Amino acid sequence: LVEVLVVMVILSIGILPLALVQARARAEVQEADNYTRAVTIAQRQMEMVKGLGYAAAVSDTGMTDGVTWRTTVTDPDMGLRQIDVEVIFNQGGEPDTLAMTSLLSMR
Repeated sequence: LVEVLVVMVILSIGILPLALVQARARAEVQEADNYTRAVTIAQRQMEMVKGLGYAAAVSDTGMTDGVTWRTTVTDPDMGLRQIDVEVIFNQGGEPDTLAMTSLLSMR
């Protein structure tokens, strides 16, 4: 009986860290999923504005899948437009921000 009790204690000590690692791994996967979704939305918005062309590129805001995005178009130089996309998403219960910038030239 004592041997069985000792084995149970040893097994529980060995299994507890595995359970903690699994819980942390699940949280890391969720964070990676949130970040990937934010990058995908930022890329989609960037490509949409760039696809409109130099003359039609305009600032815009919106919400997709519970994620807020803001596209800002500025003219830093003659014949050049800067496109900034900012995505605000939820990461672990806290808001997080992802920013992407690109340039669009007049053709």
